[in-house]
Parts: sequence; C-alpha cells; structure tokens
Amino acid sequence: MTNLDTTTPTGISEHFYKSLSKLNQNEQTQVQRTVFDFLQNPLHPSLKLHRLERLGNGNFWSAYVNMDLRIILYKHQKLGWVFAYVGHHDDAYLWAKNHRMEIHPTTGMLQMYRTIEEEKIVTRPIRPLIGHYEDDYLLDLGVPPSYLKPLRYVETPEQLVELIDGLPQDVQERLMDLASGKPVLPPPKLSTLEELAHHPLSRQQIQFIQNMEELRQALNYPWERWMVFLHPAQREAVERTFQGPARVTGPAGTGKTVVALHRTAALVKKYPESPMLLTTFNKALASRLKRSLGLLLGELPQVVTVDNLHALAHRWYADALGPVKVFTEADYRAWVLEAGSGLGFDADFLLSEFALLDSWGLYTWESYRGFARTGRSAPLSARQRQALFGAFEQVWQQIEAHGGQTFNGLVHWVRQAAEEKRLPRFRAVVVDEAQDFGPAELMLVRALAEEEPDSLFFALDPAQRIYKGPLSWQALGLEVRGRSFRLKVNYRTTREIARFAERILPAQLEEEVREILSLLKGPVPQIQVCKDQKGGLQELVRWVRWLLDQGLNPQEVAVLSRTKYLANETARALELAGLRAVRLSKSGDEGEGVRYGPVHGAKGMEFRAVAVFGANKDLFPLESLLRGATAKRDREVLMDQERNLLYVALSRAREHLWVGYWGEPSLFLLSSTAQDL
Repeated sequence: MTNLDTTTPTGISEHFYKSLSKLNQNEQTQVQRTVFDFLQNPLHPSLKLHRLERLGNGNFWSAYVNMDLRIILYKHQKLGWVFAYVGHHDDAYLWAKNHRMEIHPTTGMLQMYRTIEEEKIVTRPIRPLIGHYEDDYLLDLGVPPSYLKPLRYVETPEQLVELIDGLPQDVQERLMDLASGKPVLPPPKLSTLEELAHHPLSRQQIQFIQNMEELRQALNYPWERWMVFLHPAQREAVERTFQGPARVTGPAGTGKTVVALHRTAALVKKYPESPMLLTTFNKALASRLKRSLGLLLGELPQVVTVDNLHALAHRWYADALGPVKVFTEADYRAWVLEAGSGLGFDADFLLSEFALLDSWGLYTWESYRGFARTGRSAPLSARQRQALFGAFEQVWQQIEAHGGQTFNGLVHWVRQAAEEKRLPRFRAVVVDEAQDFGPAELMLVRALAEEEPDSLFFALDPAQRIYKGPLSWQALGLEVRGRSFRLKVNYRTTREIARFAERILPAQLEEEVREILSLLKGPVPQIQVCKDQKGGLQELVRWVRWLLDQGLNPQEVAVLSRTKYLANETARALELAGLRAVRLSKSGDEGEGVRYGPVHGAKGMEFRAVAVFGANKDLFPLESLLRGATAKRDREVLMDQERNLLYVALSRAREHLWVGYWGEPSLFLLSSTAQDL
C-alpha cells in the first residue's frame, strides 16, 4: 500500500504531535513505524487494536507500539482514523479516560476536549457570568452538551478560564468574548465530510493527511505547533490572494511571524520558480526566519532570499559602486551644525530636519519644497526651507567628497536602481517586524516588488516599534485598506504576563492590546525591589536557580537588560554562581546555558522564563538618550520607543516573568500592573 484512501482522510491531532514530541528519539521512531504499519493494515495482530469501552469512552481505540507505549485513536464511520494521543501505557489510558472526541451535535465540527462532571451542588445564590444564555445558543457556539450545566455556575472570568481550559481553542475564544460583553456569532454548521476536513476551524486542531508521503513528512519533521496548526484568521491572511499591499498586525505572541513564514511558503508554492524575498530589520531575526522557512519548506529553494534589508541594500550598493563608508549622525553632526549656523535654528532642530530629508529621500529642492511636514513642531516658510536645503546640500556634498553615504542615502540609491530596473526585482516581498522600517526602507521594499497581485505583504506590531517613529503608510503609496488583518489571540504568553506588559504601553496602544485573548494561565509576574545592583544580582541568581530546580532547561531562561554593560554584569554573576551564561545571538543554537543580552537582541525571540534586570528610572527610558533629545517631538518619539522596548522585554516571557530594580523604578513600570500584584 503506497497511498492512503483519499475518500477517508487520516487525521493527526495537535494532542498527538505534542505527546509524540515528549518521547525520546528511540520511542518516536517506534511510534512512527507503528503508524505506518497501522495504515497499511489496522487489523494486523501485532497492533492489538481494541476499543476502550471499559474506560467508559467507547469512541477511543488503542494500538500497541511496544510493552510500554500505546497510541490512542479515534474512529469515525466516514471520517476514518484520527491519531489522538501517544504515551506510556498508564498515561495514555488516563488521557483517553479524561478526554472525548466526537462530532458536535449542532455545529458538525469534530471536537476533542477534556471531560468534566456535569453535576454540581450549589447552596447559595449565584450570578452566572454567561450561564444566563440559552442552551441552544451555547450549543450553536460549539459548547459540548456536557459543559452546559457547569457553565451555569461560573461567576468570574478566572473560573471561566479554568473550566474551559480543556475545550477546543475556537470555543474558548467565543466564550471569552461572550464573557467580555462582545457580540458573538456562531460558526457555520458543517454538513459534509469535505467541509469538516477542509474548514479552517478543523485544520486549527487536526492535520488531515492525503497520502503516505504527506504522512512521512508530517511525522519526520521537527514538530512545532506553528508549523502545522493555524488560527482561521492566520490562515486567511496566509492563503488569500491580494490585489495590492496587505498587512497583518497584532501584539506580541499573536503569531505575526508565523503568518509571515507561512505566507512566504504559500507564495513559493503558488508561484514556483519566481524570485521571493522574506526580509526584516533585525539581523538575528533574519537568521531565525531563514532557518524556520527551511523547516517549513523542507529545504530553501534557490529562488528564495531571506536576509535583513540593510544587509541586502549594502551588498547591492557595494556590488554596483564598490565599498562605501556609511556615515552616522556622529560623523556628520559637526558639518550639519556648521552649515546651519546663522539660520536661527538650534542644533536639535537642524539635526532632526536633516534626518527628515535624508529618511524620505528629499535630495532635490523641488521634493523638499512641496513635502508636507506633518507632525513637525516648527512650521517653516518657503524662505526658511530654501535656506535649510542649501545648508543640507553642503553636508551631502561633504559626505560624498569623503567617499561615503548616509545609510538612508545608500538605501535610496538602491531604491532608485530598483525603480529603474537596474536591479533584479522579486515576484513577492514579505516583511516581518515592518514597524521598525522607516520611509527609506519601506520605499525600497515597494520598489523591489513586481506590480502584481500578492506582491507585498507586511507583518508588524506598533507596540514593538523601537527603532523608528510612526509614519503614514498612505504617504508612502502603501494603501492597505480592505487588505489588513488584526490577530487577536495570544498563543505565547499567559494572561498574567500579558496584562502586566500591556499596562506599560501608551494609552492608545494599551486599549488595542487589551482586546487580545490570552487563553494561557500562569503565575503572577514577580517584582523584586533590590537594595542595590549587587543585591539585585543575588536575587536574580536565586530566581534562576529556582527555575532550574522546577525542571526548566537553562536555554529556556533569558536575562534581559537595557545596556550591554548591565547584560555583561548579569552574565558574570551567573557564571560565578556556577551557571553557564550564553549571549543571545542570531543562530540561537549555542547549546545549554541561560541566555543573556540587551533587550534589542531579543526581538522575535521567546522563552519560558524571562528576567528583566534593571527596570530602573534612569534605564527605562535611558537617561543618556533623553539628554540628547531636547526638541519636544523628538523626546516624545524617544519616550514611546523606550516604553515599547520595555514592553518587548516583558513580552518575551511565556510562563514566568521576574522584574528587578534598585533605587527608583522606571516610570513605565509604575503604570503597569505592579499595583495589582
């Protein structure tokens, strides 16, 4: 037998993948071999296939792997077999006893959920959170019949989260929305086998396999949830055809990078042999994207380029014109101040205005004269603009005379070369962490993509903007109305950590983030007030040791700091305590050791436990940066970036969060949930 019967799909549930990943390599190999044997002949005597009726759960079956391992399967008359769980004998049977899999009587959806007792005796009046809704309506939402009575006794959101933890994720989302007062529409009712197998809600929990090659690939690849199961909102953003630029947004943990990866993979399959670009701002994140896309596709096709945009621009510029020195503000600051002296503007304004022209590529008087300086603190007359432009021209000439370019100037040169088709273009460009791109980078991305459907796709989170200020996409010619998705389910972070982190954000962003559903529950973040830095390091080491004693692997723990100096101090303290410390890097595969480094290096990463060391008043925001920003607008932008940076640090944690400071705490921390802890 080389092919599965495509009229009866074979399914692999998320529970099966998770349980398989917990077995050792030898056990996984035996399970994989048994799965293949089972699909060729389920009745072979060696499998000892039997129905688990004595457990009171007759819809599950057991298959023998070896003396200790059992596979739990579900069988439907028309749907066929679904691999539900695998584990050691007692664990597997206990799981089967405590779970149920069945077609929901109202929605027609195949559901797997944890069983609960229906009856509960209550001797006092209760105020049900959602129990006042009619049974028929709750059934329409996908609630299993056995959960209807227990829902009547739920009075608080915390009780609701605990009760519905074992339900399918889509049902949890609807009930949480219902509890928060949002209108909730029932999902479509499924009536055919084909609908059940292909509906996005089914594919969120079960991967249906059509042939043996798909099965072999599914079982042999390193399994991570993001590679297989997508939320319906994620899947729509991945699979839809867009007639113009499109974007997906969402706070930390909602799976934007997952969407960017799957979108790239889908485009590779949709437009084979066409050049594709997956890019981002951060070098380390680009490296992780490349590795992840390779896992998703099996191997990375030659037509796919994965790299950070700055590296690509620098390489293309050097290939065309030779090596170039990139001038930063520290290099050209004196020239700007000298050229602008006598114009009546202070140093901060001159540098800020020069950066504005440089970022938008306003290298001609005509382009600057008609440019709308929206959001700039000081209005300018035409005469003032002309004087400023003349001064800035002198600076650009000096930079060029020294054989250099500003980085924005380099990017704009590459962008113009792409627009003039002196550089190869891409059939599609997918950008992750697009909130960190400024005008120069976004204009370059637009120029690199062919003017075709599906050519531009962006994933971003305004709350994680730590390098650039906000800008208008419409002004850049990137109109995404009608092609924009917002992800609203946090897959990574517990509700306790998510709530703590969201209070760090500015009011307008906090309001958006507060709508996000986090279905995970965990311990409350720990705020450690330390006597001084030395005492803080001692408390940090004590917390890390406690985590390792709880069974966490060292590489699942990260210590993040605002500065390189402080990061190095944490590493030294860990090493002196006998704990190996490994600096955050782009590869992420340095072996066993607690990860450490500045917050900027953790963009795109996640850890089971995170310590933010040094949440002090002079570090968040960084006092030395604030001293250099005297203009009101620049200071506001910098404050937002620093606030977002602390949010990035806090939101890297999945289960455990520790925040330590000495002296006065960060002003941002005071606006968090510290008062609730």
